[in-house]
Amino acid sequence: MYKKHSIEERLLAVQKCLEGYAPRGVGRMLGIKEHYVSEWFDRYRQNGIAGLQKRPNKHADFAEKCKIVCEYAEKSVPLHRVCAKHHVSQSSVSRWTAAYRKGGYDALRAIKEPGKGRKGMGRPKKQEPQTELERLRYENEYLRAENALLKKVRALVEEREKRLHEIGRKPSKH
Repeated sequence: MYKKHSIEERLLAVQKCLEGYAPRGVGRMLGIKEHYVSEWFDRYRQNGIAGLQKRPNKHADFAEKCKIVCEYAEKSVPLHRVCAKHHVSQSSVSRWTAAYRKGGYDALRAIKEPGKGRKGMGRPKKQEPQTELERLRYENEYLRAENALLKKVRALVEEREKRLHEIGRKPSKH
Protein backbone atom coordinates (compact mmCIF):
# COMPACT_ATOMS: atom_id res chain seq x y z
CA MET A 1 0.00 0.00 0.00
CA TYR A 2 1.29 3.43 -0.94
CA LYS A 3 1.78 5.93 1.86
CA LYS A 4 1.97 9.64 1.09
CA HIS A 5 4.82 11.35 2.88
CA SER A 6 4.46 14.84 4.28
CA ILE A 7 6.73 17.69 3.27
CA GLU A 8 8.27 17.53 6.75
CA GLU A 9 9.21 13.85 6.28
CA ARG A 10 10.72 14.65 2.90
CA LEU A 11 12.72 17.56 4.29
CA LEU A 12 13.99 15.44 7.17
CA ALA A 13 15.14 12.74 4.76
CA VAL A 14 16.90 15.30 2.55
CA GLN A 15 18.52 16.91 5.60
CA LYS A 16 19.93 13.53 6.65
CA CYS A 17 21.32 13.04 3.13
CA LEU A 18 22.91 16.50 3.28
CA GLU A 19 24.49 15.50 6.60
CA GLY A 20 26.27 12.69 4.76
CA TYR A 21 24.01 9.70 5.27
CA ALA A 22 23.38 7.45 2.27
CA PRO A 23 19.78 7.27 0.99
CA ARG A 24 19.62 3.59 1.97
CA GLY A 25 20.62 4.42 5.55
CA VAL A 26 18.19 7.32 5.73
CA GLY A 27 15.43 5.07 4.42
CA ARG A 28 16.12 2.48 7.09
CA MET A 29 16.40 5.13 9.78
CA LEU A 30 13.07 6.77 8.90
CA GLY A 31 11.19 3.71 7.62
CA ILE A 32 10.95 5.07 4.07
CA LYS A 33 11.80 3.21 0.88
CA GLU A 34 15.26 4.06 -0.43
CA HIS A 35 14.10 5.03 -3.92
CA TYR A 36 11.83 7.72 -2.46
CA VAL A 37 14.72 9.19 -0.49
CA SER A 38 16.96 9.18 -3.58
CA GLU A 39 14.28 10.83 -5.70
CA TRP A 40 13.58 13.49 -3.09
CA PHE A 41 17.29 14.24 -2.70
CA ASP A 42 17.75 14.64 -6.47
CA ARG A 43 14.66 16.83 -6.72
CA TYR A 44 15.91 18.94 -3.81
CA ARG A 45 19.34 19.40 -5.44
CA GLN A 46 17.70 20.51 -8.69
CA ASN A 47 14.89 22.73 -7.41
CA GLY A 48 15.38 23.28 -3.67
CA ILE A 49 12.38 22.95 -1.37
CA ALA A 50 10.04 23.55 -4.32
CA GLY A 51 11.23 20.21 -5.73
CA LEU A 52 9.75 18.43 -2.71
CA GLN A 53 6.27 19.92 -3.14
CA LYS A 54 3.48 17.90 -4.74
CA ARG A 55 3.71 18.23 -8.49
CA PRO A 56 0.79 18.48 -10.88
CA ASN A 57 0.22 15.46 -13.09
CA LYS A 58 2.22 15.69 -16.28
CA HIS A 59 0.98 14.20 -19.54
CA ALA A 60 3.97 13.35 -21.70
CA ASP A 61 3.57 13.17 -25.47
CA PHE A 62 5.07 10.41 -27.62
CA ALA A 63 8.40 12.18 -28.23
CA GLU A 64 8.88 12.92 -24.55
CA LYS A 65 8.06 9.31 -23.58
CA CYS A 66 10.65 8.08 -26.10
CA LYS A 67 13.28 10.44 -24.71
CA ILE A 68 12.59 9.38 -21.11
CA VAL A 69 12.56 5.64 -21.91
CA CYS A 70 15.79 5.98 -23.91
CA GLU A 71 17.47 7.70 -20.99
CA TYR A 72 16.34 5.07 -18.51
CA ALA A 73 16.40 1.82 -20.50
CA GLU A 74 19.26 2.40 -22.94
CA LYS A 75 21.55 4.85 -21.16
CA SER A 76 21.01 3.22 -17.74
CA VAL A 77 20.32 6.46 -15.89
CA PRO A 78 18.80 5.55 -12.48
CA LEU A 79 15.01 5.67 -12.36
CA HIS A 80 14.83 8.26 -9.59
CA ARG A 81 17.13 10.62 -11.52
CA VAL A 82 15.10 10.30 -14.73
CA CYS A 83 11.89 10.96 -12.78
CA ALA A 84 13.34 13.99 -10.99
CA LYS A 85 14.74 15.45 -14.21
CA HIS A 86 11.56 15.06 -16.27
CA HIS A 87 9.02 15.55 -13.46
CA VAL A 88 7.21 12.24 -14.06
CA SER A 89 6.28 9.46 -11.66
CA GLN A 90 8.27 6.27 -11.32
CA SER A 91 5.19 4.20 -12.08
CA SER A 92 4.71 5.99 -15.41
CA VAL A 93 8.33 5.46 -16.47
CA SER A 94 8.15 1.81 -15.42
CA ARG A 95 4.94 1.32 -17.42
CA TRP A 96 6.44 3.01 -20.50
CA THR A 97 9.63 0.96 -20.22
CA ALA A 98 7.70 -2.30 -20.00
CA ALA A 99 5.74 -1.36 -23.13
CA TYR A 100 8.97 -0.39 -24.92
CA ARG A 101 10.62 -3.71 -24.06
CA LYS A 102 7.56 -5.58 -25.33
CA GLY A 103 6.98 -3.75 -28.60
CA GLY A 104 9.63 -1.09 -29.17
CA TYR A 105 9.06 2.65 -29.35
CA ASP A 106 5.87 2.22 -31.39
CA ALA A 107 4.27 0.55 -28.37
CA LEU A 108 4.56 3.87 -26.51
CA ARG A 109 2.06 5.42 -28.92
CA ALA A 110 -0.67 2.97 -27.90
CA ILE A 111 -0.35 3.53 -24.13
CA LYS A 112 -3.45 5.08 -22.64
CA GLU A 113 -3.07 7.04 -19.44
CA PRO A 114 -4.77 5.46 -16.41
CA GLY A 115 -8.21 6.85 -15.76
CA LYS A 116 -8.78 8.01 -19.33
CA GLY A 117 -11.78 6.77 -21.26
CA ARG A 118 -13.58 5.04 -18.42
CA LYS A 119 -16.62 7.26 -18.28
CA GLY A 120 -19.06 4.42 -18.95
CA MET A 121 -18.03 2.53 -15.82
CA GLY A 122 -20.09 2.49 -12.66
CA ARG A 123 -23.72 3.01 -11.84
CA PRO A 124 -25.44 5.75 -13.83
CA LYS A 125 -26.79 8.67 -11.85
CA LYS A 126 -30.52 8.76 -11.30
CA GLN A 127 -32.29 11.52 -13.14
CA GLU A 128 -34.83 13.61 -11.34
CA PRO A 129 -38.42 13.02 -12.49
CA GLN A 130 -39.32 15.46 -15.25
CA THR A 131 -43.11 15.63 -15.08
CA GLU A 132 -45.60 15.57 -12.24
CA LEU A 133 -46.70 12.07 -13.29
CA GLU A 134 -43.12 10.76 -13.20
CA ARG A 135 -42.57 12.36 -9.78
CA LEU A 136 -45.73 10.73 -8.40
CA ARG A 137 -44.76 7.33 -9.85
CA TYR A 138 -41.31 7.63 -8.30
CA GLU A 139 -42.80 8.60 -4.92
CA ASN A 140 -45.30 5.73 -5.14
CA GLU A 141 -42.50 3.23 -5.88
CA TYR A 142 -40.47 4.61 -2.97
CA LEU A 143 -43.41 4.29 -0.56
CA ARG A 144 -44.11 0.72 -1.71
CA ALA A 145 -40.48 -0.24 -1.05
CA GLU A 146 -40.56 1.45 2.36
CA ASN A 147 -43.83 -0.34 3.22
CA ALA A 148 -42.40 -3.72 2.18
CA LEU A 149 -39.33 -3.10 4.33
CA LEU A 150 -41.44 -2.22 7.38
CA LYS A 151 -43.56 -5.35 6.90
CA LYS A 152 -40.41 -7.48 6.74
CA VAL A 153 -39.06 -5.90 9.94
CA ARG A 154 -42.39 -6.43 11.72
CA ALA A 155 -42.47 -10.10 10.62
CA LEU A 156 -38.91 -10.65 11.89
CA VAL A 157 -39.71 -9.03 15.25
CA GLU A 158 -42.87 -11.14 15.63
CA GLU A 159 -40.95 -14.32 14.73
CA ARG A 160 -38.30 -13.49 17.34
CA GLU A 161 -40.92 -12.79 20.01
CA LYS A 162 -42.65 -16.08 19.20
CA ARG A 163 -39.37 -18.02 19.55
CA LEU A 164 -38.60 -16.34 22.87
CA HIS A 165 -42.13 -17.00 24.15
CA GLU A 166 -41.81 -20.71 23.25
CA ILE A 167 -38.66 -21.08 25.32
CA GLY A 168 -40.18 -19.15 28.22
CA ARG A 169 -38.28 -15.86 27.97
CA LYS A 170 -39.76 -12.42 27.72
CA PRO A 171 -38.72 -10.30 24.74
CA SER A 172 -36.68 -7.19 25.46
CA LYS A 173 -38.21 -3.76 25.10
CA HIS A 174 -35.45 -2.56 22.74
